[in-house]
Amino acid sequence: MDGKLKAVGKLQQLEEKRRDRIGQQLDVMRQRHAHLSDQLSQLSALKAHTEQSVLLRPSLNSATLMNLNSVDQMLQKMLHHQEQEQAVMHAECVSMQKVLASKHARVQGLENVLERWRKKQSYEKAKKEQRLIEDIINSRFKRKAI
Repeated sequence: MDGKLKAVGKLQQLEEKRRDRIGQQLDVMRQRHAHLSDQLSQLSALKAHTEQSVLLRPSLNSATLMNLNSVDQMLQKMLHHQEQEQAVMHAECVSMQKVLASKHARVQGLENVLERWRKKQSYEKAKKEQRLIEDIINSRFKRKAI
């Protein structure tokens, strides 16, 4: 039984380390997701600013219009790319959260098994001690009877 307890204890520690590592990875992913959100909002603000600057100019020639159109297309592509990257990052975060939840459930299960086995071991030990005490008492009574 001691071997089982040691094995489950080590397995529990290993699973806790894995869970903690996944938690750290999730934190890093959340930070990256927040950074991407900031970049997306900055790109949106830049695009809005360039569109507004076009409206405020009194005269536009064809070269300026082409440059502004090119800038608008590049910003639109960057926004689209950032939105896709943010969606992928969000999906990865959700997936990592599910993995973390399953690892946490596994650790909890191992803790429960370990606790149950420890209680069983202490019960068996107490029962054995009680039996030994009863045997000692019974042997003393047998000696007195003879």
